[in-house]
Amino acid sequence: MLRAVILDMDGTLLDSEIIHYYVIRDILARELGFEPSMTEYLKYCGIPDPVMWPMILEELDSSSVLSLAQKWGIEADGSAEDAAAETGRVPEEMIYALSDELEHLHWEEYDEYIEKNGVRGFPGVKEFLQSLREDGIRLAVATGSLDRIVRNNLKLLDIAELIEAAATSEDCENGKPEPDVFLHAAKRLGVDPRDCLAIEDAGNGLLAARRAGMACAGFDGSELPSDMTLAPVVFSDYRKVTAEDLREWHREQLS
Repeated sequence: MLRAVILDMDGTLLDSEIIHYYVIRDILARELGFEPSMTEYLKYCGIPDPVMWPMILEELDSSSVLSLAQKWGIEADGSAEDAAAETGRVPEEMIYALSDELEHLHWEEYDEYIEKNGVRGFPGVKEFLQSLREDGIRLAVATGSLDRIVRNNLKLLDIAELIEAAATSEDCENGKPEPDVFLHAAKRLGVDPRDCLAIEDAGNGLLAARRAGMACAGFDGSELPSDMTLAPVVFSDYRKVTAEDLREWHREQLS
């Protein structure tokens, strides 16, 4: 029986995933000479920064990464430097030190973008959530974002009173596509994962929801292209979806 809906945030509740793309693209182009297309960005979509940045750095040309480390004064110990010279691979400790700096830069520039340009919720999302609560369905957020960003976004959308619980990247050791954040959100609600339906805009998030044992639906209303390969059902307009639709999707997937 469907008892709760657990929603991703960026690209699902508000059209912010495209902003993350713009910010990350600009950082990569400026600092590492790599400008990912929207399609290339999709494989990182929904993955929290501590996992995403090492993935990106390990896939880039090592000379570009080493140059950035030198520019930012990040060094590895002597043996690691020697190994890097022999193998052409960037030392792991350097990868993680750079990742920490890039994560900080990402959120700093994201905050600046939001302050300057704002961010919008998807049409009908507040009314959709209100209708679910009135129908007895509980609500939570499961996101790779930061807790402060979640609180701010829920306030911006005027939906904080509708969301009973939130699980973020700061709550879980493993981010999406691992199931941890969805399982943590369900636990905070006190609801069995099989009694939940997840709404996600990204392939990594859909995989995480399925690994958590939840029914799921894909939302593709964002400007950023969506990977809906793993979505049993897809919708793009909250104004056209009802609580009964969600119950039917849940029954079809978990009956």
